[in-house]
Amino acid sequence: MYAYVKGACPWLDEHIKSCVRQYVSDVIFVNHIVSIRPSAATVFQFCSGENLGRHFNVMNAAETALINAYPNSDALARKDCLARAVEYWTAKRPDSILKDHVPITVRLSLDYSEYVDDALAAADDLTLLYSLEDNENKAASEREWWILKPAILDCGAGIRIFSTVEELASNLELAANLEEEDDEQSEEVQEPNGKRVLDTERQGDDWRSGVSPSLSLPGLDSLDAMITTTGNLSVNGSRGKLHRDSAAQQCACEDSGRIPSAQMREFVAQRYIVSVPPLENRKWHIRSYALSVGRLKVHVYREMLALLALDDQKPPWDDPGAGSFLTNTAIQNEDQYVSKESMRDFWQTPDDLLTGDWKARTFDQICAISAEVFRAAAHTMSDKFTTLDKCFGLFALDFLVDTSGTVWLLEVNETPVFYEHGFAGALAQRLMESVICVAMEHMGNSRLEDSQNSAVRVRMVEVLDETEKLGKSSITEIVPQV
Repeated sequence: MYAYVKGACPWLDEHIKSCVRQYVSDVIFVNHIVSIRPSAATVFQFCSGENLGRHFNVMNAAETALINAYPNSDALARKDCLARAVEYWTAKRPDSILKDHVPITVRLSLDYSEYVDDALAAADDLTLLYSLEDNENKAASEREWWILKPAILDCGAGIRIFSTVEELASNLELAANLEEEDDEQSEEVQEPNGKRVLDTERQGDDWRSGVSPSLSLPGLDSLDAMITTTGNLSVNGSRGKLHRDSAAQQCACEDSGRIPSAQMREFVAQRYIVSVPPLENRKWHIRSYALSVGRLKVHVYREMLALLALDDQKPPWDDPGAGSFLTNTAIQNEDQYVSKESMRDFWQTPDDLLTGDWKARTFDQICAISAEVFRAAAHTMSDKFTTLDKCFGLFALDFLVDTSGTVWLLEVNETPVFYEHGFAGALAQRLMESVICVAMEHMGNSRLEDSQNSAVRVRMVEVLDETEKLGKSSITEIVPQV
């Protein structure tokens, strides 16, 4: 067996290699994908999301192969696609657990603050519009609150909370040098040289940063979830050209704090869960890990993280800063999340935080919700969750527990980032042991008669097996986009 290991978190690579050796002692590790012989019969790949086309070519050629990426996982990793998958699934299955365990989510196409009213009215679901209108005459503490999230950005970039149309508009950038109310209608004018051009084209240099209100970035809507917690999306000097920044950088906002919405466009507005039991007076959420293998088995890892916000929890009407309502550790620097212990063992949280055996009930809900959301994505949006027998994926699912003990699925992250420090670092290593165990089992190299391997395997709980229900895939190879 040939193996290529170069993941999104390099500090885990050697540990992953040692795990593979536990099952295939004579495995040949290569440092470059081109080093794998074309005649190689068995290939295992654990790589980052860059240059996947070449990696899929190697997978196609091998008789037995496994790679840690699906051709497309947008149905889970893109927030707007996930909302659509849940909507489709629950429309015909009102008894689905997703109906009462995913906050109401409205998909929005937003550009500039001047056009928020139009965007709300054009949304497929008018729940948000009616809610914001009802909030106008209510005291802030009595309103229904919402949280705005860019559809394809992670690391907490561009997330805001709001309760009125005015508050939503204030989060978006203003259109620069607009002289007409409708930026979609442009006038043709004649230049001195006789050439006829669009008025917006002539004024193009006047738009801030060279971005016009009607800008549409080619490929942005179809961009897959390879741009996740390992890097952020940004736009360079030429229109429509995308590149990745380091994970430490956040999506750049104006000095006013407004979101550069003309560069993103696709958002979701999700009902904000206000009543969350604080952990040491800080808001927190659960990060669970789900392993999806082939077509389609899903496993949930028993160990989970409790991720805490940086600052003390405050209600949304007190205008809290991001450090209060955002539990994403990406907005915290190393000194902060280490000194304040922002990443902890979920199973060691206080037993009296909620009534009864609330942690066991929480895990049971997480398993059921995870199974259902993967089933929904696979059956309703197979074009955006393309499952193949030679592929697997590790996803991080974020959950919130409210004061009644109800678990809410917030989002799904593909290619999650792992931190070396403290409990999170130790969990990441144990998680990789179980991931490789299940992967080798899928390739026919389980060796579960070994007690050590068996102990590693039981940490993964199988919650879904759709192998027979999905049937055989008609896809025979993955061809890179030209």
